[in-house]
Amino acid sequence: MTPDLSAKTDQELQNLVDNHRRKNSLSAPLYLEALAERERRRRNGLEFAKSLAIILAAARERRCISYKQLAEASGAKWDKVHYAMNQHLWDLISWAHGHGWPMLSAVVVNQENTETMNMKPETLKGFITAAQDLGRTDIDPDHETFLKAEQQRVFQFALEHRNL
Repeated sequence: MTPDLSAKTDQELQNLVDNHRRKNSLSAPLYLEALAERERRRRNGLEFAKSLAIILAAARERRCISYKQLAEASGAKWDKVHYAMNQHLWDLISWAHGHGWPMLSAVVVNQENTETMNMKPETLKGFITAAQDLGRTDIDPDHETFLKAEQQRVFQFALEHRNL
């Protein structure tokens, strides 16, 4: 059972997250709950539960969504969360990874790429870096191939987990 983290300061939560990342303990219950508590406190409209539901709904339809669509579907104003989106998605995929789930952000792309499901080169580079930071060892040297495979994993996961 994880302790109640609501009394922890923001810095104490950050220390918990950082320590677990340093120790590569990304599936420890305390780490996962610290991430979730930190996310709840941000109060910018981006929340794990909302993003998870929105991403999985799109994935069940085998489609990608844009960062802006994710923000707006969450009830957040894009101009208010634009800079927070990358951190939110990193925390979300780290949290999801700790639960044994695929990289949910594989289906979140730039607006102009929602149809092709591609990522801009700099976005793909960040996606690959995130996969490496999560300790993924199955990264194809052809990063586009890895992205497409991960998108398929997200689509399949969404279909298999309709209760989420």
